Amino acid sequence: MSLKHVEYLPDVLDGRAGFRLSAEWGHLAAVFGGGHICELARHSHPGVNPLWRPPWNTIDPESYLVERDGESYGPPPDGRLLAGIAGHTLAFDYFGPPSPEETAAGLGTHGEAPAVRWHITAEFDNPGPGVEYGAMLPVVQMDFRRTVYVDREHPVVYFRECARNLSCADRPIGWNQHVTVGPPFLECGITLVDMPASLAKTMLTGDSGERALIADAEFPWPRAPLQGGGSHDLRTTPKGCYSRYSAQLIAQHRKVGYVAIGNLRLGLLLAYVFRRADFPWIGSWEERAQRQQVPWRGNTFCRGLEFSTTPFPVPKRTAVSDGLLFGERTFRWLPARAEAEVRYLATMVVIPSDFQGVGDVSLGDRQITFHESRGGRSISVPADGAFLFKESGAQDVRSLLSG
Repeated sequence: MSLKHVEYLPDVLDGRAGFRLSAEWGHLAAVFGGGHICELARHSHPGVNPLWRPPWNTIDPESYLVERDGESYGPPPDGRLLAGIAGHTLAFDYFGPPSPEETAAGLGTHGEAPAVRWHITAEFDNPGPGVEYGAMLPVVQMDFRRTVYVDREHPVVYFRECARNLSCADRPIGWNQHVTVGPPFLECGITLVDMPASLAKTMLTGDSGERALIADAEFPWPRAPLQGGGSHDLRTTPKGCYSRYSAQLIAQHRKVGYVAIGNLRLGLLLAYVFRRADFPWIGSWEERAQRQQVPWRGNTFCRGLEFSTTPFPVPKRTAVSDGLLFGERTFRWLPARAEAEVRYLATMVVIPSDFQGVGDVSLGDRQITFHESRGGRSISVPADGAFLFKESGAQDVRSLLSG
């Protein structure tokens, strides 16, 4: 099958320009405005894009003007982010809202990265069709680049991200992959969520709506305490009207973390696999018709599984002041004039309708294997599992882009 490296498209999402990487199994698509990955699809499941598409019409975030768009998307600090958000969003260089002073100075929720225009800087065809794309972040003086490529034959996508601090000062940063899924992939009582979490904690300020979680409560994943008594298994998504968040710490003995989201009716599993050293935290964010303000308007259903350097969506000042939670860091440093990189991969595999969820993931040089929670079955997909732990650096990037 002959493949074009990358398709530049004027309408990837709501009339917004972006690109698509195509393979024999399906495709990935992203928009330039904010860099969001908005589609990840398999030919075997036509019409099913696990990544969340907001129910409102989005725009490129760099075009947001509060005087014109505030009534549609909300005021700062959230309005610009919500104007353009979709699917897999990057929160960088902090995860959560800006401080009041930063808001007054013009910064928005989840940092500059999801609010500026991204550009493709290179295309390549080896080891698979891919691009390097990214953006300059002028306020924090950083250059951010994401290299992404798809396996031609097997449903695997590889990501490498590099952040370069252009300033002469060390920077505390948050680095968060804000992966959000939605209908039809997200279904109450049908979709299962798994992760190798140990300890977990709810938000300090508490949740709202039915089946809300007790505020500032520690618990063992996945049994979260409910405000009305009892607990809920966070592996499942219940019916009702609620908005809630909890932070999960990946078991500290592990080298590899993952989030696995499976829809049993569709027979499809979406999984992200990453290095625990890069992302020790996973946030579980759920919104089900609870938020009434624009642009939510009480008709939004989505769930975020956010692997991150930072447990809670809070101003950077708070994350730095907190320092540690459960003995784990709540931010990372990017030294002056230095670079940092992270690696992760995504895959979509077919699962049986009686699948019991993912109990573990193992990596090999030529495959990734998902081990069932109960029942003893395993599902493997051909992949370069060693990709996560290959040596990094400028030479690695040059060799990748040279093909």
